[in-house]
Amino acid sequence: MSYPIPQIKSKEFPVSDRDKLAALIKEAGLTRSQLARLVEVSYQTVYRWMDKGIAPHPFASRRIDALFKEHLDLSPVAEKLKRNLRNPVRILRRDEAVRNRFFLEMTYHSNAIEGSRMTLKETKAAIEGRRVRGKEPFEIFEAVNHHNTLLEVLARVKPRFRIDEAYLLKLHSIVMYNFHDKLPGRYRTGHVNLTNTEKPLPSAHQVPIRMKEFAGQINRYGKKPLMKIARDHYEFEAIHPFFDGNGRVGRLLLLTQLLARGYPPAIIRLEDRYAYYFALGKGDLGDFKNLVQMICESVIRGYRLLKA
Repeated sequence: MSYPIPQIKSKEFPVSDRDKLAALIKEAGLTRSQLARLVEVSYQTVYRWMDKGIAPHPFASRRIDALFKEHLDLSPVAEKLKRNLRNPVRILRRDEAVRNRFFLEMTYHSNAIEGSRMTLKETKAAIEGRRVRGKEPFEIFEAVNHHNTLLEVLARVKPRFRIDEAYLLKLHSIVMYNFHDKLPGRYRTGHVNLTNTEKPLPSAHQVPIRMKEFAGQINRYGKKPLMKIARDHYEFEAIHPFFDGNGRVGRLLLLTQLLARGYPPAIIRLEDRYAYYFALGKGDLGDFKNLVQMICESVIRGYRLLKA
């Protein structure tokens, strides 16, 4: 069951552990004693963190970050960064260094979430057309194809860009280029298994109907666009319209929606894979809070990348 969480009212996004602790106290109403119990440390330790400038141990730092994202709504921060940035598409098109870094990181992380063994360095070499030793051709294709799909996204997307089925199928055709058994650019014609959810997937004959309905509503964002984008991402993955490439196309669709609405680009990282699967699983219960928080966190990260 979803429940409301306080919004961050700070002028800037808290970046230090001390800032996050202060926000948890001020905005979420937690006491120092409660924070100590939740982080599993003593009250004196929290005192040293907040009043003496002592940095938490990395394990405690991760616990603080998790509490911060659990108890505070990141949406206002993402909205503020959107207003500050204005047009992320223009930045990605004009700044080659930023564009290359973003394309590399998104390609690496998105493929790695799906099981790719390519390192960041090897992914960069594959994208640049250099030889990658010890990897199968299909692994090289995955990296090159994803990079080429990002080029397609950037060439097409613009403010208020409207997504349709043809666009989704085009993304899949590039992601799955050279993987002929995966039916590039076509919906699946049979059953697929999904290990990260117990929710049954629609049958193959239901997929075109569900995708037509999905495309018919995807461009209506309402008053809470980030919540709508999170729901759309969940819905796309729940339909699972292709034999393969659903995760990668789904995250490229997420990127398209964010850029079309003026938000910074988002990268869901390999190290967040299990939290990502958990957030999608919560969607099976109609709870999208975790997924919205993850998207907001990724937007904040994308903002820093563009402004670096």
